Amino acid sequence: MASVYGTLQGGREVVLTFDDGPHPKYTPFVLDVLKDAGLKAVFFVCGQRVANPGVLEIVRRARDEGHLIGNHTYSHPDLTKLTADQVRDEIKKTHDLIAEFEPDHRLCRPPYGAHNATVDNVLREMDYHVVLWTVDPEDWKAANKPDKWIDVAVNQIRTRGHSIFLCHDIQPTTVQNFAAFIEKVRAIPKATFISYS
Repeated sequence: MASVYGTLQGGREVVLTFDDGPHPKYTPFVLDVLKDAGLKAVFFVCGQRVANPGVLEIVRRARDEGHLIGNHTYSHPDLTKLTADQVRDEIKKTHDLIAEFEPDHRLCRPPYGAHNATVDNVLREMDYHVVLWTVDPEDWKAANKPDKWIDVAVNQIRTRGHSIFLCHDIQPTTVQNFAAFIEKVRAIPKATFISYS
């Protein structure tokens, strides 16, 4: 279920989401920044990373601190190139790792935002809801590092009443500059961060 839009008259609502983690070093740093800022986010995690020693505890910490945990497949493939059974396997392998941390309203973000009727049908059968994004700073691109991605994102947020912001907690330059991004968004008139619900 989507967040309620337009609760701020002429305002800018921003939902924070992270893909491709958890990272054993960078994700805890992001969690510290979010805690200091009093903000909540959605972490779309990859099963291959969660399966590494000690990483499940980072997922636990994120959930315990009020963040939502979403499924980002096991190995980060383009799901549209897989059979229905392969799609199901990618989602199930990660679900089996994170089930105790997922919200009742299960969330999935297909890698690259790639989905089709087959993917949608499998996710529906597995009781997952697709969450895409509206703001992509392409923080992984060399051209947007170390902090150009901030302006790319802020320029997009300024044009929208409701933004679902995408970034990556495996990118060191994103993590290192995330607090600065928060301050820049907070400087936008009538901008506010909201939780995904």
